[in-house]
Amino acid sequence: MMKKEEFLDLFKEEFPEASENVTHSYTSFQAQNNRGEFQNFIEIHFQKKGIKIFILSRVLNNEELSIFDKKPSSFRWSLDAEYLVVNHSDFEKILPMIKKSYDGIKEGNIPQTVYEEFKIILSKFIKQANININKSSKNRRTKLEGQVRDYPAFELDGIKYKVQMFAYPSYGPTSGSGISKIPYFGYKISDRENCWINVRTRFHKFQVIGFDLEMWYPNKKQGLNKYFPIKELELETKKEPNEKLKTFYDTLISYKQNQVEVDIIEEINQDKTDNLEDEIIYSELSKKLLYSHNLILRGAPGTGKTYLAKQIARELTDDNEEQIGFVQFHPSYDYTDFVEGLRPVKDDSGDIKFEIKSGIFKTFCEKAKIASQTGGQDNFEEAWKAFFEAVSEVDEDDSYVISSLRGKSMHLQAYERGGMTGVTEKDSSSNFYNKAQCYNLYKGKPGVPQGGFDNYRRAILNHLKEKFGLEDFIPPTETTSDKKFVFIIDEINRGEISKIFGELFFSIDPGYRGEDGAVSTQYANMHQEEEKFYIPENVYIIGTMNDIDRSVDSFDFAMRRRFRFVEIKAADSMVMWERDKNFDNDQISEARTRLTNLNQAIENTPELDSNYHIGPSYFLKLPELDYDYEILWQDYLQPLLEEYLRGTFEEAERLRELKAAYDRLEEETHVDEG
Repeated sequence: MMKKEEFLDLFKEEFPEASENVTHSYTSFQAQNNRGEFQNFIEIHFQKKGIKIFILSRVLNNEELSIFDKKPSSFRWSLDAEYLVVNHSDFEKILPMIKKSYDGIKEGNIPQTVYEEFKIILSKFIKQANININKSSKNRRTKLEGQVRDYPAFELDGIKYKVQMFAYPSYGPTSGSGISKIPYFGYKISDRENCWINVRTRFHKFQVIGFDLEMWYPNKKQGLNKYFPIKELELETKKEPNEKLKTFYDTLISYKQNQVEVDIIEEINQDKTDNLEDEIIYSELSKKLLYSHNLILRGAPGTGKTYLAKQIARELTDDNEEQIGFVQFHPSYDYTDFVEGLRPVKDDSGDIKFEIKSGIFKTFCEKAKIASQTGGQDNFEEAWKAFFEAVSEVDEDDSYVISSLRGKSMHLQAYERGGMTGVTEKDSSSNFYNKAQCYNLYKGKPGVPQGGFDNYRRAILNHLKEKFGLEDFIPPTETTSDKKFVFIIDEINRGEISKIFGELFFSIDPGYRGEDGAVSTQYANMHQEEEKFYIPENVYIIGTMNDIDRSVDSFDFAMRRRFRFVEIKAADSMVMWERDKNFDNDQISEARTRLTNLNQAIENTPELDSNYHIGPSYFLKLPELDYDYEILWQDYLQPLLEEYLRGTFEEAERLRELKAAYDRLEEETHVDEG
């Protein structure tokens, strides 16, 4: 078998000008194209069964493609012709095709028009997107071949594109209709301002039906009023690209022109100036969160606390949705929802049983831990996928045969239940070996807590090593991560804080973040092995609370001292009107005067104080009311104020005083009599 060093020596001898790029998963070589840019022309994976390479299929004819191995069921964006090199003969056989891939990049002689290539890319993108958003698989994370989040994912006509297929295990509303943030692809239009042109998906009944163009830059996105229905693009036909598809592509790349970039940068810079006050607020609050790790935004209803929390999270994570968590507390919310608890699940045979499941916060923390890990060796996902596909291709009446540890035949058939893949022995009602169990064993843990049938799972792992290149597991090492993860708890004081956090009240203390604050959870005895949970140092918590819903004293003292409390005042958050594109700027002056006078009157009302202020968000209803302030008062403000005043002395008279303040169109001036 050809060794890694041998292959690389021969390869570099043939391609002395190629530039080497080594990643954790593979090695690639790049050629400089006729535009002076470097592009990958080969990707190399060194495996026990041989050396797997990927080159450009689009430079090869059908006869040349026929010698290549079976292509993966999913797709790559550029390097998609797969071949396994085992010996020198294989290398000599595939070398002319590698040279074609090299020349195709270097000389730009790719025998396809850019429109044809764009058509192929769109077809592949839609195929994978439909898998991800399909109702039957919406709770299942899938993965493209290769490094999905590496940029660029593919290059077309000199433009480098990123592809984002995944963020969370579900996409869009439960109806399966709407416009999805994910999946999307796009290209960077400005390095200076981190501005992108993105193609977003519009879908109906869990199927992509069209594309929208959007310009995105930090803290803002703008629709470009360009929509392209899939049915008009004729992607499934073998015809030449039609005019609709050509228009789609031409429109997409038109924003790459220099003058457009200049205009966009000017718009961004103007937007920065307009929102300077916002940025100051976000920056100050972000600093407080970074210092304290736990921040509570408190204040009157409608002051934009939740909005501010989300903006802080976006700023600290560079708007990466994967690094932001969100939950809203309510009276019935408990520890099992937040940390972990028993949940009913269907086992491999379809019976209901209870399993220990991580809650939303524990899951979020585990994600943050992974971001802090580096190195290690784990190609189980790739090997299992290839194995499962091989078993799945066997006829229902037949089976896939492997050897047990004792040399006996195991006749396997594939199954998939509850989003989990696995294999079972033919004609057996009890011998099930699913992916999660095999992965546990691969990492040195029992497949199931009792370890039953683990010898059979070991036989499967041996087969994965022999036939599908499974490598020995090496755990990653944990390092300090620059990635910040922000978890938002909306209406934090509406739940029983101490009950929900349980023993985590110790771990959330900034002084005990990381492994020093590891604790045993309430369900620790139900885990397969002794396991302690801790909150990583790169996790930050933001809570929001309305002071009038329940007093801050609902926090016990042990919990209170672990959070920093910042009051968000109505007067400081009126800027939200300027940020709202539907709000008429000509109305801001009157809205500010009315709200300021009303809140001042509320503060001067006996038994009320600033905690009962009216927040600016109530006034965001004005555009739909055609700026009828009387309707806003009658339908929204008066019922709320009546609730505030219920049972107080001279309730009706005080309400009239508040209405008079609301109707006053000049700000009341106060003279200091002292």
